[in-house]
Amino acid sequence: MLDSVPHLNPAVRVTELDTGRAMMVYEKGGNRVVRLLRRLFAVPEASELLLDGPGTKIVRRADGKTTVGELIAYAAAEFRLSRKESEVAVLKYMDMLGRRGLIGFEIRPFRRGM
Repeated sequence: MLDSVPHLNPAVRVTELDTGRAMMVYEKGGNRVVRLLRRLFAVPEASELLLDGPGTKIVRRADGKTTVGELIAYAAAEFRLSRKESEVAVLKYMDMLGRRGLIGFEIRPFRRGM
């Protein structure tokens, strides 16, 4: 998991706010019945997720080149956390974004000699 590379979902729009935080806007999924119920009850089809300061910094660094392990090291240095605290926080955050379909993970093949 630490060698995987997080990529933002191309369907997600990330907007920078004046406060320095970021807003992620994405379409809600669902089958036909769910979409029909949304229309009947006027439930919005898009969701917004306002990221806090640390979350914004992590998402900015998830550029498709940086591994999860590198994000953990960055968070530990940036927020003055121990390696364990940083690992727990970043992995939980990545899990939450992944479950919502906002990011995906590229698993790179293992290379010997590195």
